[in-house]
Amino acid sequence: MRASPLTLNAVALSLAVALTACGGGSGGQTSGTTPPVTTPPVTTPPVTTPPATTGNDLASFATAWATFQMLESVQALQLTAGGTGNCGVSGSLSYSAATATQTLARCRPTELPYQLFNGTSTVAQLTANPDHTMVVAQLKAPAIDVLEAASGDLEFQLVGGDINGTLQANGDVDSYFYTSNQLLFRAGSSTSYTISNAGSTSTVITFVAGKPERSTNNLVYTVSNGKDSWQVSVVSPVHEAGDNRPDRGQLMITRLGATQALQASLGSAGVTLSGGEQGQTQTYGWTDATLRAAISAATK
Repeated sequence: MRASPLTLNAVALSLAVALTACGGGSGGQTSGTTPPVTTPPVTTPPVTTPPATTGNDLASFATAWATFQMLESVQALQLTAGGTGNCGVSGSLSYSAATATQTLARCRPTELPYQLFNGTSTVAQLTANPDHTMVVAQLKAPAIDVLEAASGDLEFQLVGGDINGTLQANGDVDSYFYTSNQLLFRAGSSTSYTISNAGSTSTVITFVAGKPERSTNNLVYTVSNGKDSWQVSVVSPVHEAGDNRPDRGQLMITRLGATQALQASLGSAGVTLSGGEQGQTQTYGWTDATLRAAISAATK
């Protein structure tokens, strides 16, 4: 059957549209344009340097002051080395030459009346004159409890180490000199300190109006609590006229790894800290709660 003209025209139109859509009817093939490849810039993240660890200057002072007081117990061992009898204020001491053992029984010396000393140590290379005004001794393996005289409470323990010392007594003045490779202290239930290379070339106890006053000079030592270490130096004589209450003196305290030393200026009212890692000046009274808490934390 012959198609109608309308049908044929429609077919022709459809073919023309299809050819146009496919690019047909042209003399050749047109190539498409390839878009340019764009490389994004390489972004390097900035290098961030973590801030240097800054120590707490008050905590450093508390450690230095606590261990300074612990080291002062060395003088009691020098004073009593090779002695037998009463201790002055109260308590007793005895020395066994056969075993080279010194025993202190709640010993409260006249020169150090604010503390009681209880325990033993080994005394070697002992030289002492009859009136005990000159004593040279090497002390080893101390196991000494140091108690507060007023309350009888335990302050700290000396649990090991060595002391080479000389005591010279001249009337109302006692002079103490010593060196130590290492001393081990315990304070509270969880704090331990290792004190290395300690030495004092001049510690003097003088009786003023019948009461002892102590002046410590040229003392240098390194102390570690197992986490941090500090070097402590007495740069101006520390004078104590009472129970752990210095009225003058200066300590230089440097935490190992720190870039600046801390200066601690002691006075009868309190302590002023300057320099140090925080670069601030801080002043505390001896009875200030903040200072007391720091010292308590150093001896807990």
